[in-house]
Amino acid sequence: MPFPTATMISTNLFPHHFCFSIQPKDEARYCRKFLFPMLTSRSSRFRECPFPRIVCSDSKSERRQIEIVYDPDERINRLADEVDKQAGLSRLTLFSPCKQCNFNFLSAGFDYIAPCGSQINVFLRITSRRDDGYHDLASLFHVISLGDTIKFSLSPTKSRDRLSTNVPGIPLDESNLIIKALNLYRKKTGTDNYFWIHLDKKVPSGAGLGGGSSNAATALWAANQFTGGIATEKELQEWSSEIGSDIPFFFSHGAAYCTGRGEVVQDIPSPIPMDMPLVLIKPQEACPTGEVYRNLCLDQTSSADPLSLLEKIRESGFSQDVCINDLESPAFVVLPSLKKLKQRILAAGRGQYAAVFMSGSGSTIVGVGDPDPPQFIYDDDEYQNVFVSEAYFLTRRENEWYTEPISPGATPCNDSRDSKSAR
Repeated sequence: MPFPTATMISTNLFPHHFCFSIQPKDEARYCRKFLFPMLTSRSSRFRECPFPRIVCSDSKSERRQIEIVYDPDERINRLADEVDKQAGLSRLTLFSPCKQCNFNFLSAGFDYIAPCGSQINVFLRITSRRDDGYHDLASLFHVISLGDTIKFSLSPTKSRDRLSTNVPGIPLDESNLIIKALNLYRKKTGTDNYFWIHLDKKVPSGAGLGGGSSNAATALWAANQFTGGIATEKELQEWSSEIGSDIPFFFSHGAAYCTGRGEVVQDIPSPIPMDMPLVLIKPQEACPTGEVYRNLCLDQTSSADPLSLLEKIRESGFSQDVCINDLESPAFVVLPSLKKLKQRILAAGRGQYAAVFMSGSGSTIVGVGDPDPPQFIYDDDEYQNVFVSEAYFLTRRENEWYTEPISPGATPCNDSRDSKSAR
């Protein structure tokens, strides 16, 4: 980094986006010695384009953020503006649910920035094995506030979608659920919009939080907004089951009793207070869903009636005996350290959490009632690389997408070991 007090925050945003964090007292010197020479250098790619955008954050914060966005071909922006005028749409802001969405129509733009949520299974009963090899389940699904953000831009071409992301290991081809969702939308509606998409990933993969399913649902919703909402929410929900069992849930209003493979969605009023905090704790290791199901023994699952569990939550709220997950035992066979983690959270968090349970097929452990993890998560070197995030329950209104809550984002535990010991 050519300037010691400036911190590079990101260089891989879409399309060419540089973000620096800098102390206000150094701003003028930084711009004079680094920023302006970078923009005007003969070898700089910024020199090729007369339209770089430089944005500074509010100076009241301890460190200011300076963002530089460079589009190597400004004529594409102009063409997109013409597309926007004809479509009657400029810019949208959404939140994809693990989440939620606001629509902000901004002038002279063509971007749709969609925050994505995720979901947890408050309880998960596996009731039978089906003839097609899948399992029937009965579960209370609920959207939570941890989620990714997706940026959609209309492509001026009519040939293919282009996907980028901020983390390695995410497929960018047609195996990605976002691309599958956009292909599905075009197939069902006969429309021909293609997109540039950037996925800012915050929901960890292999977590049992439905991050990929939320991305797909948000992509369907976004594509529908770009075409003026020609499909109904019900149609989007029905179509989505063709590419994933968990995707239809996100077209509920945030809480649903789901059966079948998960695609049979009964929308219900949320039985949970929206201010109920959660903590999500996920080790680096994932639990492959197929392997978890291969280790499932139906004769060793709970005998609790799912509808009775739902009624207990409505009447009495959370308790350890209602947050049943039949996939916990096989997941603990696949990943024995996950069982140890849950047991330690239960022991250390007595009185802190109303319930502690695994979501989906793992490997996230959820603590309900407190946004903070037990102290041993901070203190023990064994857990220095676990993912920790606070979260809250979310719902949405009809004909609106989920909206991003005002709450701290997810942070990997190893980002700040010093701050842990101070808590």
